[in-house]
Amino acid sequence: MNKAHKRYVNKVLRRIDCSKSYKKRIRNDLHIMMEEKALELNESDPYKLLGEPEQVAEEFAENMGVNLFTKYQYVSEKTILGTPLIQINNHNYRSYEYKSKKTIMGIPLVHINNKPLGAAKGIIACGSISIGIISLGGISIGVISFGGVSFALLLGIGGAALSGVVSIGGLAIAGLFAIGGAAFSNYISIGGAAIAKEFAYGGYAKAKVAIGKEINAKVGFYSQSGKGEFVRMIVEDTQLMKDYIYSKVPDLSGFVKGVMDKCMYFVHNVR
Repeated sequence: MNKAHKRYVNKVLRRIDCSKSYKKRIRNDLHIMMEEKALELNESDPYKLLGEPEQVAEEFAENMGVNLFTKYQYVSEKTILGTPLIQINNHNYRSYEYKSKKTIMGIPLVHINNKPLGAAKGIIACGSISIGIISLGGISIGVISFGGVSFALLLGIGGAALSGVVSIGGLAIAGLFAIGGAAFSNYISIGGAAIAKEFAYGGYAKAKVAIGKEINAKVGFYSQSGKGEFVRMIVEDTQLMKDYIYSKVPDLSGFVKGVMDKCMYFVHNVR
């Protein structure tokens, strides 16, 4: 097989998701087909002999009942000590599942399941539905979780995120700290609408201490309207605002003070 034929066969094989034994069969079949066509047509160009690699790959995938990459992997033929000089992994599988052989307490170290509504369970899990220590998916459950809908023990990030500690998302609900378009927390919330027990900062903020355009608080500062016992209009002097809050709520924790100090840098943006 000449170099042009070899490159052509590799392009076909990169588009097909199957085992090594299947790929070996396809390689042999392509080699035979090109030899026969070359003798019949007196032509050496593989594209003229068999057509576009994408079409050939689709035919083999259909005939052999295997999956097809909708996007394929590029691996340069140039290698250094057997390692490709360039490798681009841009796979978008119609259907794909991978489980690492390495396990911890019987749980795969990595489980990737890209099948429609496929569930992935592993230390690191990725799938339409994923459950793991580190979890990524449409619906994601984990200690650290990233997803369209994310449930987490420590950190949840997603369109909608629910976490025992920290949540970041369009809708964020957390035990300790929530940041989002709508943020709800038992301790601190920052967002367009922020509701918390101790401190809230946002367009609408409700908490013991709150800063925002509209607030509902025991003590706080607002730019448009405020409701509460010790609420005032936002002023230019942020130190004066902090001193006023500390005088009314002297038992604020250091963590709340630290977060509030950071928010003070942006306090005039809520006007």
